[in-house]
Amino acid sequence: MRTLDDKSANRLSPGADHYRAYVGPPTQYDFMGATQFALLFALGMREHHKVLDFGCGSLRAGRLLIPYLDPGCYFGIEPNTWLIDEGVERQLGRDILSVKRPSFSTSDTFSAEVFGEYFDIIVAQSIFSHGGTDIARTAIGSFANVLAPAGIGLATFIEGDGDTPDGWRYPGIVTYRAGLVQSIFAERCLVATPLPWFHPRQTWWLFAAKARDLPPEPQLRLLRGIVLRAPEFAASVPAT
Repeated sequence: MRTLDDKSANRLSPGADHYRAYVGPPTQYDFMGATQFALLFALGMREHHKVLDFGCGSLRAGRLLIPYLDPGCYFGIEPNTWLIDEGVERQLGRDILSVKRPSFSTSDTFSAEVFGEYFDIIVAQSIFSHGGTDIARTAIGSFANVLAPAGIGLATFIEGDGDTPDGWRYPGIVTYRAGLVQSIFAERCLVATPLPWFHPRQTWWLFAAKARDLPPEPQLRLLRGIVLRAPEFAASVPAT
């Protein structure tokens, strides 16, 4: 676990924008961070909640979450040290570390238990799009162990009908059948449901320890993630 008081010697970034491109299309860096924040806020995130950004990368969402959350409430896991450092330096500035006191871990075990904390919210965006079933089972099992009472989590999956392999496949893509996603959560004693919240390539899943901790279906249908005045995201707007 580290707090980034000192610059890391592990710098691998070959270009000024590589920290953006490494985590997805660089032209959508702002959108993917903002849509995560908007979804979390819509689901009840408030500044006092402890939030785990599982696979926080270059702080695409963290650059919004860290300033918003109370000091000591943001936790990020990212094995690539240089991504965290680039995110801090290029998106936030190092002064915020002493003000907001985020915690980071560079663990590569796919476990959310490295902090010894319980979390009100867990978000894992585009982790299982590169990780196979063994990784999903490990990570989701650890989510179940660190969710606070009434806590919720969000994870994205790419839907597909083929076989889902094991192992870490980045930059390759891994797809999941909806039934497989549901069964992995159930194996870990979690309830989960897909959301209609717009994502350009993946499907958001919401999970919790108890069904009562998920919003009722009529409310879930309101979570659309519509983006207006943006032709690139016109698919987010339902046909009238």
